[in-house]
Amino acid sequence: MSLREGVPQLVVFDEEYQKFRQILRLVHAESRASAVLLIGSSGQLIADWGDTADLDVDSFCSLTAANIAATATLASLVGEEDFTLLFHQGKEDSIHISLIGEQVILAVIFGKAVPLGLVRLRVRKAGLIIQKVVDLVLSRMKLEDRLDMNPLCEITEQDIDELFSF
Repeated sequence: MSLREGVPQLVVFDEEYQKFRQILRLVHAESRASAVLLIGSSGQLIADWGDTADLDVDSFCSLTAANIAATATLASLVGEEDFTLLFHQGKEDSIHISLIGEQVILAVIFGKAVPLGLVRLRVRKAGLIIQKVVDLVLSRMKLEDRLDMNPLCEITEQDIDELFSF
């Protein structure tokens, strides 16, 4: 079950995965981040770029999604629909977390030498492009669902001929 109820888990094909990686690569380069991760709202890693060798990626993704879910509850307590941006600042590194639509979270890890404004600018720009790719994924998922609903859709004329041949 997703931490954000009612939000489907994305099924990303290679074409969209490569698009996500390209976007993350640009965010990484333009924001001078150490790592950029695209995370599903249920906590699964969709794509990443940068240095994640010393990062427990699975835990990071799960905790980021839980953080977004907890923040949504906080938002509702103060009468907001949602808070779509989180920022955690440490002594050496910081994390910028942005909810994009309902399906994905963009997390950017960056050092103290990188201005927060630069990260926010790059994330805002990338978020629009990421949402377009997410929309493609969702439309593909809806098509797949429609195809799965009709058990006869995969039967070919050859299958029928073979079924009724004596």
